Amino acid sequence: WRDASASMDYSSAAFIPGGDGPTKRERAELLLVALASLLVRGGERLALLGGGMAPLSGRVALTRLVELIERGGRHPAAGGGMPAIEPLPRACQLVLIGDFLGPLDATNAIVAGVAAAGIRGHLLQIADPAEEDLPFDGRVRFEGVEGRDALLVSRVETIRDAYAGRFREHRAGLQAMAQALGWSFGAHRTDRPPALALLALHAVLAPDRRR
Repeated sequence: WRDASASMDYSSAAFIPGGDGPTKRERAELLLVALASLLVRGGERLALLGGGMAPLSGRVALTRLVELIERGGRHPAAGGGMPAIEPLPRACQLVLIGDFLGPLDATNAIVAGVAAAGIRGHLLQIADPAEEDLPFDGRVRFEGVEGRDALLVSRVETIRDAYAGRFREHRAGLQAMAQALGWSFGAHRTDRPPALALLALHAVLAPDRRR
């Protein structure tokens, strides 16, 4: 699954002089398709959560996955930007890719429910560099993209350290939650090579495929 909510369409490149970079959604979908390609080569069956697609193997699985992504549909949400979980095959693994910026308790409710069914999983958080570094200066108006109110900050640089601390705290909460439930957690910035995140994610899946 990849988060297709409005927050994933963000890229700070449009607001930074000389900036260039993909949206979070573009990076998430690239990683999802690349991972699916590797899994298909390894003989695995796969499906896109919420796509109405039974797990398939071979080239047809990859083709079907790409078609579903190209349609650009938004998966029914359970709250906090998380997917509404449907019945899953026993002994499967679930890979969730998104920004996971919603409340930790909303994320935990979904992940804990899946883990309670004996399903292992992996969270990959995608972040734009501006979401980590808050590189803006001066008077800035921040507008919500999912129904949140706008926020006007007169001097952004004065809150940069506090903001960075909150961001790190939120990420640490995601990591601790995943570890407590026996899941793995990874983080990736859109200004970093996607291959690094792909290899790390493939590595945590590989031991189960060798059994």
